[in-house]
Amino acid sequence: MKITAREIFPIVLGLADGTCTALVLASQKMSSGGMDLWQAFRIGIITSASGFLPLWVAEYAGLRNDLVHMAKQLNMASARNLQKSKLGVQTLRNSWFMASVATASSFVGAAIPLSVAVLFPRLIYLPLVAANMTLMGVGLTLGLWVQGARWKWALGLMGIGDILALLGYKVGLS
Repeated sequence: MKITAREIFPIVLGLADGTCTALVLASQKMSSGGMDLWQAFRIGIITSASGFLPLWVAEYAGLRNDLVHMAKQLNMASARNLQKSKLGVQTLRNSWFMASVATASSFVGAAIPLSVAVLFPRLIYLPLVAANMTLMGVGLTLGLWVQGARWKWALGLMGIGDILALLGYKVGLS
């Protein structure tokens, strides 16, 4: 299966969001070595589910806006006919698909450090290393995708992840 450029955005967004949110919610529990499977699963579900609605609304609004621009280009008085057509249905499906991809990616992003914390409870820094490796991969991919400085993207995301882990540890949500 080939990933298109359009699908990279929700995958990257989901992985980064899931990893960072898991660090905020569970860094104290991960660093104490007390993460159990059920707690990791619940955090993963909350992490991924909380992003679905905002992303779906944003994606759907953006695609509907594209229909409005199309209607203007076609000199239509209103975009209502386009929105009620097959294009409107396709807009709804595409936004649902993109939000679902981001949600699944968010769960995977959260599952990486949480799984490491469950599997290796005595190695308390290993979940942070796993999260940093995930964020590094996301940063390198993003840098390649936007033809930017890949290592700056990677190091920037890793730094943000570390700051969020520290904040999560200090606040102690888990």
